[in-house]
Amino acid sequence: MDSGTIGTSTAADAALLTALVEASPVGMAVFDASLRFVHINAVLADFNGVPAEAHLGRTMAEVLPDLAAVVDAILRGVLASGIAARDIPIVGSVPRWPGELRHWLASYVPIDVAGTRAVAVYVEDRTEQRAAQLALKASEDQFRTIAEALPLGLIMTDAAGRVVYGNQAAAAILGMTVDAATDPGWQLVIHPEDLPRVVDGVQRAIAHRTTFESEHRHVLDDGRLVWVRTRSFGAYVDGELRSFTTVLEDITGQRISADALRASELRFRTICEAAPLGIFLNDAEGLLLYANPAARTIAGFPPSELLPASWGLSVHADDVAGLMTVSERSIRERSDGFEVEARVVRPDGSIAWTETRARELYDGDVRIGRVSLTTDVSERREMLAALHESETLFRELSENVDAVFYLARPHRDGVVVDYVSSGFERVWGRPPDELRQLPELWSATIHPDDRDRVREEVQADPYGARVEYRIVRPDGGIRWVSERRFPVRDPNGKIVRIAGVATDETERRTLEAQLLQAQRLESIGRLAGGVAHDFNNLLTVILSHAALARLEDTVVDGDLVAIEEAGRRATALTGQLLAFARRQVIEPRVVDLNQLTSQIDRMLRRLIGEQVVLATVLQPGLWPVRVDPAQMEQVLVNLAVNARDAMPRGGTLTIETANVVLDAGYVAEHADVTAGEYVLVAVSDTGTGIEADALPVIFEPFFTTKPSGAGTGLGLATCYGLVKQAGGHIWAYSEPGHGATFKVYLPRVHGRPSEPERPQTPVIGRGTETILVVEDDVAVRAVAVRALASHGFTVLEAVDGLHALEVARAHRGPIHLLLTDVVMPRMGGKVLAEQLQRERPAMRVLFASGYTRNAIVHQGVLEEGTQFLPKPYVPASLVKRVREALDA
Repeated sequence: MDSGTIGTSTAADAALLTALVEASPVGMAVFDASLRFVHINAVLADFNGVPAEAHLGRTMAEVLPDLAAVVDAILRGVLASGIAARDIPIVGSVPRWPGELRHWLASYVPIDVAGTRAVAVYVEDRTEQRAAQLALKASEDQFRTIAEALPLGLIMTDAAGRVVYGNQAAAAILGMTVDAATDPGWQLVIHPEDLPRVVDGVQRAIAHRTTFESEHRHVLDDGRLVWVRTRSFGAYVDGELRSFTTVLEDITGQRISADALRASELRFRTICEAAPLGIFLNDAEGLLLYANPAARTIAGFPPSELLPASWGLSVHADDVAGLMTVSERSIRERSDGFEVEARVVRPDGSIAWTETRARELYDGDVRIGRVSLTTDVSERREMLAALHESETLFRELSENVDAVFYLARPHRDGVVVDYVSSGFERVWGRPPDELRQLPELWSATIHPDDRDRVREEVQADPYGARVEYRIVRPDGGIRWVSERRFPVRDPNGKIVRIAGVATDETERRTLEAQLLQAQRLESIGRLAGGVAHDFNNLLTVILSHAALARLEDTVVDGDLVAIEEAGRRATALTGQLLAFARRQVIEPRVVDLNQLTSQIDRMLRRLIGEQVVLATVLQPGLWPVRVDPAQMEQVLVNLAVNARDAMPRGGTLTIETANVVLDAGYVAEHADVTAGEYVLVAVSDTGTGIEADALPVIFEPFFTTKPSGAGTGLGLATCYGLVKQAGGHIWAYSEPGHGATFKVYLPRVHGRPSEPERPQTPVIGRGTETILVVEDDVAVRAVAVRALASHGFTVLEAVDGLHALEVARAHRGPIHLLLTDVVMPRMGGKVLAEQLQRERPAMRVLFASGYTRNAIVHQGVLEEGTQFLPKPYVPASLVKRVREALDA
């Protein structure tokens, strides 16, 4: 900067000014009061084509004489007035483009530098923008010129079917003015017999993105009948219809003329002229014989001008070699043709990407020319570039989050994995390439205990599954994973890709397990306290009466009765505990709950007393369910007794049944429920109701709202266990003072309810068979041996499985029945039975156990054909069950 010209300034001011000018993204210069350059940035120096240092200290006339007259006048005005002059257009030439007219937009702003006025000039090069505006206008003018010069009618509609343009030829063919032709009512001139076919064809062309061609009649206002040939096609952007064009040709003369050749030629030209593809026809020497309007548009030539002699002359210099190579090879090898992509440089300097399919033409063995179909693919390439950018952004996102992203596509052998994010290695402990090369690795890493469940869930919804499962890492570590799949469909609804995301849920699962364990420990503590309390009471009764029986012989019978009653109460208590824990052995069958409810109606009325009114509302045609009838009766009895106790002054107890369908909305609000068809049993009362804080824990064992001594707290817990064991759900609804409703949902089954068995009084005769009793508990074994021997059976006894094998092998006669405990030291009852039955095939087996979660019971349900005696038992039930097993 010339400090003497502008005025005194500090070094800091000069440095600041220089930094501001150089940082400007547009061309910028500073002139002093004598109109000389004191600074110019690299952008403007590059515009001018003159080095920056060649400007400094010189005037516009010395550097850019073509612009000096205009620019100097503006500079003087700004210096004199101190008012900025903005957005001033300037036209001229500079050394960088000698002889070429350039366009700029400049702003002149007065500035004060060290007390001296100067002018900062900001310059934007608008030459390319000006050229683009002119080209757009020329293109629009060209379209209208072509359209109005066409001998064919041209009608264009928008996506809504509104006519946006119609040329004079269309108006002439339709016998109406241009304004009338552009009205949607022009379609009404189509002959009524042809109208449905034309409308249907247009709709199908739009739906399938095809071209619709038709020959049909128009009825003009003066009654004349005109035959027209139309070709209709749509223009689509991003898959959506933007415009629909119809080319009309009056073929009335052709219809009545026998000149088929002329009609064929006109049809060919009509198709070519209306075709959206560029069509070039060259002779054998490469001379261009024909180019349709679309071809001229692609090449950037107006219709009035002839294209160059060769299409190749418009090709970008960098693409000429490749085009010549494939062209010469096609001629040399006498191939059918070739395909090539190349850039085209239009006369206005713009560049278009094209895709050409060329076909060689032969007359016999003589090549006579070439026809080329060319498409402007510039927009498609821009879309591909945008797609590439989108994919890059996706990869950056997926590689920088903790979740695992993957993309796959359906294949006849399963799926092909196209992409897996780097998170796969963090969660699975394996590199992503390993999964891409071996897609089945995903299933192989699933924990064996979860594999079948995951397979079933994925098979139910292969492309939209949401599953949680464990995986086994190469180091043996176990992690919980939550996976969600999303199908990606094409416009026709076909699944073309599967997108998925998997997150590591190990920490969440660990916290949930810790919380659940804490809750379980709390329930176990409450359960242990309740069991200890009740069993201590029962043991007190048993031990006290046993001691009294020893002291007083005269009241032994009474003491024994009391001991038996206490034993029955203990049995009932353990039965309730097993029901809550879902550990009872059950014998379910298909049942009609309406019939079951009606059968116990009288018993329920006796239980609830005269003060409570029992009402039943049973839906006809109730679906069958699969339950243990005795357990279902126990559920209804427990609920009825609870309802009675909640109505001390009387009220109404209502039992309802209904067929219901639990949908996704219900499932979302109730844990562990699966959507589907259920049978509802609702038990409602008009009693005191249940407090809100008690509802969440009402089904827990030994929880009760009754006074001390009025209940065990196992009634509702028993109901809960029995319903859950039957695969159902139970919920309580209540408001204090407004009664309560308990709803039991049992899954519907298909089949006919079985007839209820009529109880028969057992007649137990004396036995003659040989029984092998195997029991590790000395007292229990002694009772069994004594009971069986007293009924005439020959009894062999053993303390465990191995001992039983020795006893059986030492016995020479037959052994008709093996009565064995299931859980014993050294060898259990299941293994013992299998070995002895191989040695004695005719021998029957009766298992006895007080603990049902073992090899002979599957989820509380007896395996088919298994004979089972639950503990505790008394001599009568033992002998009865042995007799049944022998006679089965």
